[in-house]
Amino acid sequence: MTHTTEHDVGSSISWPAIGAAILAVVVIGLGFLAYRSISDDGPTPELVIATGPETGTYHALGVALGRMLESEGIAKTVTVRSTEGSVTNMGLIESEAADLAIIQSDTPTHENARLIARLYDEVLHILVARDVADEIRTVHDLGGRRVSLGGHGSGTRLVAETVLGHFRIAVAEDVAMDPMQTVEALSDGTLDAAFLLTAIPSSTVERLVEDDAIRFLSLGNAQEIGNEADALALVFPALHATTIPRATYATLPAGAVRTIGVRAQLIASRHLSSQIVQRITEEVFQHRTRLAGGTGGLAIAKRIRERYEPGSVSLPYHPGAVAYYERSQPPFFVEYAESMSFGLTLLVGIYSGYIAIRQWIRRRRKNRIDEYYMDAVDHAIEPGETDLAILNDRRRSLVALRRTAFTDLVNEKLDANESFSILQEYINAELETIDRRVRNLTSSR
Repeated sequence: MTHTTEHDVGSSISWPAIGAAILAVVVIGLGFLAYRSISDDGPTPELVIATGPETGTYHALGVALGRMLESEGIAKTVTVRSTEGSVTNMGLIESEAADLAIIQSDTPTHENARLIARLYDEVLHILVARDVADEIRTVHDLGGRRVSLGGHGSGTRLVAETVLGHFRIAVAEDVAMDPMQTVEALSDGTLDAAFLLTAIPSSTVERLVEDDAIRFLSLGNAQEIGNEADALALVFPALHATTIPRATYATLPAGAVRTIGVRAQLIASRHLSSQIVQRITEEVFQHRTRLAGGTGGLAIAKRIRERYEPGSVSLPYHPGAVAYYERSQPPFFVEYAESMSFGLTLLVGIYSGYIAIRQWIRRRRKNRIDEYYMDAVDHAIEPGETDLAILNDRRRSLVALRRTAFTDLVNEKLDANESFSILQEYINAELETIDRRVRNLTSSR
């Protein structure tokens, strides 16, 4: 029989073996931590964000973004750098003095810059001092005036110079002012006009409206197709034509203002790691409500929407941003099966309603064009009419009728179809007949 002593109990695992196992676990853990500290997934010691003037939206958005990146551990510290604006920011990305920057979409690009996200739309406000508003009614009237084009290196100046250069307008004095200086100069009358590129609503513009210091200048008639804003959008693809609606700022503008706009964009240095950029992109889109609650109550951040459109931007996307946009997702039909079922039912109902409404609209437009045609017939001249007063009166009536018909066409109360073309041909034929009759009567006298 084998005897077991007290010394032999539990001796199947020796203390040296246990110590070696613990040491192995510690070494593996330390190795993992060391790997994380040098890998791209670890927090960057510091990020620099180039923004804009301290009183502007770019700077407020950069501050909110920096705080969020720090709180999420994406960066240990974030330095938010105040600048003149987009052109300066692109230069900082070029020189690698900044890792991130906010710019507008028409900023001249550099090979070191990469796009992260398209943020929101910015609108050009052309503001005229109230005292000279009667003298400056079109953009061409800015010639020979004292005008603020925005600070040097700002996006506002970039757009202002594009507008003035395209229309070959030479101002008397090109003034470089930031938004706060512009407010004071327009209010005290030392400035005739100013360009201001900003999101709507703008606190700067609101202040000027409250002081009744300005009027808005439109790039052409907002009711006409092919105005100055449309021309700029056609010639410069980075710009788009847009409208500042009437009473956007409480009492002003008094009527719809036609203007141009650009898009604010978040960009990064191409040298910033893909993992960091992917996480930044995710934070921007997944937590934009936190940005909206940041410094100054950035309601504009709520307008940020996820859009990945490589073919419509001038900058290439950063690989890290692409990784976010093309992230793995469950199959579309699996993820949205219930929503699609409900949506299909709703769509059938909406489509049925749409068909009924469209038929009603078509009947109404048909009745309206018939009414115009009958009016035109009523205003036609008699074959033997020789009274010049009657002829001129009929001509005025037909011209007014044609103008009203075109207005209804623009307002989509009429269809640009064959019936409308027949109406116009009939009116034009009657006008030609009247003009010929008037010429004959005039020459015979």
